Formats: sequence, structure tokens, C-alpha cells
Amino acid sequence: MATRTIYLISARNSSFQRAHFSIFVPSATSPDRGTKIHAVGAPMAGYVLEFKRNYNPSLDPHDQIFAIGQIHSSNIVDSPDAAPSIDSTPPREDRTSGNANPDPGDQSELHGTCQ
Repeated sequence: MATRTIYLISARNSSFQRAHFSIFVPSATSPDRGTKIHAVGAPMAGYVLEFKRNYNPSLDPHDQIFAIGQIHSSNIVDSPDAAPSIDSTPPREDRTSGNANPDPGDQSELHGTCQ
């Protein structure tokens, strides 16, 4: 069975900020584009899982890209069109391990108790 390499992207806006991590899954037909999966939000407002489809990592600044493993191609659903898009819906809910655990949500109650 054919496999595809999955990548970890590490990025930060400035050197004093912590890195933001995302997963990049290259397209089978165009490996320079694919799907970027990451969490967006803030501790006080909560987080959501975001899918950037037809994403090209060479167009965004980032620190490094690391190959982190292989996955069977049968577990990947490529975007049906070439237009870039952003959504929060996995293509196959039953096969998305990134959606297995809920996002942390609103963490504001935790900040009030820490001294």
C-alpha cells in the first residue's frame, strides 16, 4: 500500500515568541501543496481545529519543516478542488485521529485561580 510522508511545521512571528506547530499533509497530485492542520484560538476564548486546504508552506514564513512519519494513503482525503480554503470540518470524521480529543475550549477559569 502506498504511503505519504507527514510533516511537522514549526513557526513563530518573532524570536521571543514560542513556536506554533502544525501538521502538513502533502497532496498526492501536487506535493508542494496539501492540508495544514492546526489549532487556532487563545486560552481565554478557546481553541478550534483548523484545516487549511491546498496550503502551500513555501508561501508562509516558518522556521523549520520536519518529516515525522508515514501514513497509508487510504487514510488521507485530498481536497477535491485546487482553490485554497479554510474550515474546521475533517473530511472523514470516523478516520480523523486529530479530532479524537476535544479542543481545550475556554480556559479562563484556570487563569483566575493561578497566583
